[in-house]
Amino acid sequence: MLSRRALLTLLAASGTAACGSRPGETTAPTVAPQAAGSSGATSSGVTSTTSTGGGTTAGSAAGASPHTLVVVFQRFAADWLNLLVPYGDPDYAALRPNIKVGNPLDLDGYFGLNPGLADLKPLYDNGRLGFVAATGWVPQEARDRSHFFAQSIAEAGARSGAYGGWLARVMLRDSHESTWAALAAESAVPASFQGYAGAIAVRNFADYQHGSVMGDAATALIETIAGLAGTPGERIRQLAEGMRLLQASPPPEPTVSYPATSLGQGLKVAAQAIRGGLAPRVISVSSEDDWDTHVNQVSRHAAALPNFAGALRAFHDDLGELMDGVTLVTMTEFGRKAKENLGGTDHGTASSMLLMGAGVLGGRVHGQWPGLSSSALYQGEDLEPTTDFRSVLGELLAGRMGVSSELLEEIFPGGYAAPANWRGILR
Repeated sequence: MLSRRALLTLLAASGTAACGSRPGETTAPTVAPQAAGSSGATSSGVTSTTSTGGGTTAGSAAGASPHTLVVVFQRFAADWLNLLVPYGDPDYAALRPNIKVGNPLDLDGYFGLNPGLADLKPLYDNGRLGFVAATGWVPQEARDRSHFFAQSIAEAGARSGAYGGWLARVMLRDSHESTWAALAAESAVPASFQGYAGAIAVRNFADYQHGSVMGDAATALIETIAGLAGTPGERIRQLAEGMRLLQASPPPEPTVSYPATSLGQGLKVAAQAIRGGLAPRVISVSSEDDWDTHVNQVSRHAAALPNFAGALRAFHDDLGELMDGVTLVTMTEFGRKAKENLGGTDHGTASSMLLMGAGVLGGRVHGQWPGLSSSALYQGEDLEPTTDFRSVLGELLAGRMGVSSELLEEIFPGGYAAPANWRGILR
């Protein structure tokens, strides 16, 4: 049955944006790496997808196929220095004598993969998965080591001067008719969708009760509310129709097994929505796989990383050829300190991002590595971010979803998502 929170969210669909803070960023860009990609935009600035709950139809002026962007947020700061291991940097082992990864799976002669992520190595080798190293906030005034504040501004995509979340700004500029175009494959709609009333949170399609007595009652309640709302209730009526379609044709069961974790469950729902033809444009998923490793990091990573990699690999394999129309990207609010605290790592600055999909220029580590020498570290203790995370997201939005350069500036104000800052991460 639809949750109270989801009903309240849908009631807001009468045309009034959801309430929220006004984060944003207006600083001029300070990084100008290689340019790559093109916008491929329609007259509205984006490609469009139309659907009436189940099936999908491509419908852009440029004739582009519908595409789905899946954003995995590694909450509570993943230590990417021990996931994407810079074993070729002579300072890495010196900074981490007790927790260093001594046997990484070689990627390119300089970077290696933590053995706990071994399930991802074949995808890297066949060019369907890659990384961007040393990512984060390039402007120093946007850097913050508070989990919750850092998550809030990362999901806003800006430090000040913009309203709502960056995924909300994407959806407000996207041409689509799918009820499920903005899907949070988690227990609640995250802050990145704040300001867009059409996002729907689904933790488990099996528990959504669209085909049960309670599900029928929920659908009837939704239609009653829509009737009272009049014309502005159309969004709510679309949801009721979408629930009926799900009842008639439930999303397909997975073809593979997913780890029993928050990320595993979220990616299973995401794959069901895509395979079931619900035409999602953007999907958010939270990864809460024990990333806040102040202590006992080695043993905690040994338990968490196989589940993390297993969930990503299951998603890829479950979709099969449909992965050609999907791009997955990971992000985290900040990295962890380059220097260990004997048994773990404390809050830091730069991290890395993982990219997966047929359109990704995989099999390589993108970006500019700043080094781990004492003179190269931010404030003498953190990896320095050399690629703003918004440039990665901007290149994905432009190259895979057809967002124009002009609209990128509205989604990520401050110039960091502009083509001049792209890293050439797409084929």
